[in-house]
Amino acid sequence: MSLFKSLQNSPRIISVFTHDVGFKPASSILQELRADQNPKFDIEVHTKFPTLDQLKYMQTINASLVGKQVPHLGTLLTKSSSNSVFGQDLGDSVKAGNWNSKTALWVDWEKKKMGTDAQSVEKALRPQ
Repeated sequence: MSLFKSLQNSPRIISVFTHDVGFKPASSILQELRADQNPKFDIEVHTKFPTLDQLKYMQTINASLVGKQVPHLGTLLTKSSSNSVFGQDLGDSVKAGNWNSKTALWVDWEKKKMGTDAQSVEKALRPQ
């Protein structure tokens, strides 16, 4: 089997970033993502702040949404990728004011979709 065939058949990744997995918005997103156990994607749960590259990519998907989730987005995008905020525990990021504690964030990297609640998962990922 060629590498292309392997990659073509591998499920895409959907990441959920949350400071607390038991937090209602995060658990609602996870519940919606797992609703039909779609074999076309794998779910990754992250409790660490996104990397600079991830943050930049998210901004290309929906700058407004990322700006609401990451209050100091403009400043953070000017930092070095080795800055301690990137990869920091999201609980600490909440305390530092770098992460919105009221929502969680999900990202479908391949399809360039994202949201902050279960309704956005349903709207973006379910066939109409």
